[in-house]
Amino acid sequence: MYSQTSDSRPEITVAIPCRNGGTLLRRALEQVFAQEIDRPFEVIAFDSGSTDGSLDVLASYPVRVVEIDQSTFDWGRLRERMFRESQGAIMVSLSQDAVPAHTDWLAQLVAPLDDPDVGVSCGSSIPDPERDFPQFQWEKNGYYYFTREIGKFTDRYGKGLSFANTAVRRSVWESLGIEPQATGEDFGFQMKLHAAGIEIAFPDDAPVHHHHNYTLKGVYRRCRNEGLALREMGCVYNEGDLLLDLASPKKYIQWLREVKRGSLRNGAEWLYPVMRPVAVYMGSRFARKMVWY
Repeated sequence: MYSQTSDSRPEITVAIPCRNGGTLLRRALEQVFAQEIDRPFEVIAFDSGSTDGSLDVLASYPVRVVEIDQSTFDWGRLRERMFRESQGAIMVSLSQDAVPAHTDWLAQLVAPLDDPDVGVSCGSSIPDPERDFPQFQWEKNGYYYFTREIGKFTDRYGKGLSFANTAVRRSVWESLGIEPQATGEDFGFQMKLHAAGIEIAFPDDAPVHHHHNYTLKGVYRRCRNEGLALREMGCVYNEGDLLLDLASPKKYIQWLREVKRGSLRNGAEWLYPVMRPVAVYMGSRFARKMVWY
């Protein structure tokens, strides 16, 4: 169970970026403080202007709250500050809507870091049976990242890192740091890990309940942001990539399967096989800054 006293230094810091987290934030905190682990840990929330009562939720738990200026928000700068504010030898980055799936999540997530060759441990995300909205179908069927810029990245750096559910050894951050980056800062950090020869573990036994659903506008903006971020990391998505992805039949075969099953529920899901390549291209070719979605 949670153990942290004022006169003991935590071994682990759980850091949660927060903005209008709603009921999912409360569920995430309930599970964090229910963890069965024999190492003391602290919890810090980094709030960027919540107006929905999230601050009251945070105040009901032993959480230290750090306020972030939303007008100058940058994911890379935020991750860097999360490390600076943390005390633990291990810093765990957890999304506000990522609910630990069981009470040994934290112990299992940090366990790979006992290996000195491993600097980062990234847990998985699984669908949340208690969430009041369905999982985006193209996330559910595994076709969300079907475009070629993602293939370029994974060919160079391996399976993608996600700061939604990740533990990082503090000494690794101290040696590498995290650069200012509007979005895609986890991929940017992964590039540094790769260059330094530091291994990333992907344990199967440290999942969180975490899934999304999107409006057409929301998923377009997210894909656009991803195109911008990957371009800035050297994985450009050009006109040839756009044409090849639009012409590739595999996703259309899956689209026909989904139509037959009746599982496409809204415009975002119906148009995704065409929308994603176009949005990624627009982000990679023309975008200059991230947009909120």
